[in-house]
Amino acid sequence: MRRGPKPAPAAIREAKGNPGKRRLAVDTAATLAATSGVAAPEWLKGEGLKVWKRLAPNVARLKLLTPVDAESFARYCRNLARWLKMQAVLDKEGETYESESAHGKLKRAHPAFLIGDRLARLLESQEAVFGLNPAERQRIFASRTMTPDPAGDLFGVRREADAPGAVAAPAAPASPVGLLN
Repeated sequence: MRRGPKPAPAAIREAKGNPGKRRLAVDTAATLAATSGVAAPEWLKGEGLKVWKRLAPNVARLKLLTPVDAESFARYCRNLARWLKMQAVLDKEGETYESESAHGKLKRAHPAFLIGDRLARLLESQEAVFGLNPAERQRIFASRTMTPDPAGDLFGVRREADAPGAVAAPAAPASPVGLLN
């Protein structure tokens, strides 16, 4: 589990302003170079394949789907198709049903509701992996931009000792007491 709050999407951070003057990661698909299409696994059929055809091009364009990820993404597509099927059943039949028992009539949760709920939790975790929600996509893009700058320190500030013809600063004292003098 990651610590701290999930990062806000770039659009929200942009709307709030950028008081820290840090570089904002961009999460728009238009700014990323398109990658070649990734083929769906042969075992993915029916509604799952329709979901793949609808989502895979955009996820690949964001560079979040590669041939190595095809099996995992296909499982996501199949689970999303199953969840959609459960929602259609619930729309038609409702979320509860009545049953008879020795104690009288009881209202029970529809099996499609229970299956759909379990699938929804599974889909949430899979969506995080593929950046299919704004917060996770922002986290992924932010981690891509966190590569160190070889010309400067952690914050991109060029050290004077790195400048051509610069004289090196005196070495730091070996003891912490020397820092107090």
